[in-house]
Amino acid sequence: MSTVGSRFRNWVLDQTVMGVTPELVEQDYEETIRIVLQTVTAEVVFYSGVLDDDIAEFRVIRHIDGKAIFYLHVLLDDLERAKELFEEMVESLEGEAQHQATHILLCCTSAMTTSLFAMKMGEVAITLSLDYDFTAMPIYEALQPGGEWTAVLLAPQVSHMRRQLMEAHPKAVVFEIPGKIFGRYDAAGAVQLVMHALHDSQAPAGRADSLRTARNLANDRIILIITLFTMREKARLGYRLFDHGEVISEGAVQKPKLDFRDIEDLLETLPARGISVHELDAIGIAVPGIAYRGTVTLEGLFDGTYDLRGRIESRFGVKVYVDNNCNAAAVGCYVGQDQYESLVFFRHAFGHVAGGLGTIIDGRLLKGRGNLAGEPKYYENLFRLDMSYEDAPWSEEGLFQLACDVLSVSIAVTAPEAIYLGVDTVDDMDALHAALAKRFPENLIPPLYVVDDYIQRVYLGEMAICLQKLRDPSYRSLGIA
Repeated sequence: MSTVGSRFRNWVLDQTVMGVTPELVEQDYEETIRIVLQTVTAEVVFYSGVLDDDIAEFRVIRHIDGKAIFYLHVLLDDLERAKELFEEMVESLEGEAQHQATHILLCCTSAMTTSLFAMKMGEVAITLSLDYDFTAMPIYEALQPGGEWTAVLLAPQVSHMRRQLMEAHPKAVVFEIPGKIFGRYDAAGAVQLVMHALHDSQAPAGRADSLRTARNLANDRIILIITLFTMREKARLGYRLFDHGEVISEGAVQKPKLDFRDIEDLLETLPARGISVHELDAIGIAVPGIAYRGTVTLEGLFDGTYDLRGRIESRFGVKVYVDNNCNAAAVGCYVGQDQYESLVFFRHAFGHVAGGLGTIIDGRLLKGRGNLAGEPKYYENLFRLDMSYEDAPWSEEGLFQLACDVLSVSIAVTAPEAIYLGVDTVDDMDALHAALAKRFPENLIPPLYVVDDYIQRVYLGEMAICLQKLRDPSYRSLGIA
């Protein structure tokens, strides 16, 4: 084992996590340090001899379902970085070990109306293996501070009390159960809404083999695509390696926060997975925020901009392209069909203040000055909302209104041939068409499509963008076809 590897192993063995001393387990080909708690087990696995430096694998396994809730590799050439990632793993471990059922409160004028609904939602949650606990309570009791509620759901009759409930329960996610769900006692629909609100619906998903590209993406390139997504209280990093258009390797990890240094850790450990960074024709990285000339501007995360392309290219010597997630998804929608030359993709997640818009015009991705095109938050004053812009993403009605307003601007400005939507809770395209028909003549409203494989579209679109940029190094055409 290398010097850094030995020092890090000894340092880990000297730690104490929630009163438990790490245990060294000798195995045939590697050493494993194990921390066993009542509900979870953490492991640090050391792999020697794979590269010039050792590799450490961090993972936290939940006992109830065997699921890895934390999983990451790091090259052991920087002791302080390895210690930092160990602390992140411990944070994840402690959070899960102290985790109790997610307590969700249902409010109505009286608990009688919601008690049965809460019971039905509990049955759905058990079926889906969700650790949700539902309690019904009349509104006058719910307004009293106290109670460790993760989410507070309002029946339509008391939806006007949302502000007061937010003040009474500042740590909870507070939102309305739509009338059509509450009126039908649609427990499954209500649980799905809770999943959207808590962002469990964005957990890593497998590749959708049903997605086929009609456009010709045949190529002789080896391209690594990396995706980053921010969620309410966590972040997701995933990768796929495309060799001649086929996915030959992929993986994903969820972490408590987004950190672009995780990309460098991923690239450092690729050789241990049989992937040589130097054999790559390009690396495409799809990110939230504004991506412009390889830099990323993401409100609340950096002071100014982060030179992501510069850091990766200078360290690994491979061509890097950085693009916005929604732009990549728009390209993914474009190359997945051969009927339209101009289209729009709109994404808005439940509870996120702003959505994102990607636009293709005549086979070319619209980016605009500073790549600012497709940021709806900058024209919020044009919206016709019945509520505040901050409240709208927390309700089905608000997200529906946001979709109508964003798409109205898009139709009026770019007149797309088709619109693709990845808007949480908005899946009734007939209702959306009817709402748009109040603003536009029927013949001006393009076909509307629901996108339920957003992450897949991002991967596909980012690969297509990389291929185009490799063909056109000047970036002048920006065409995708």
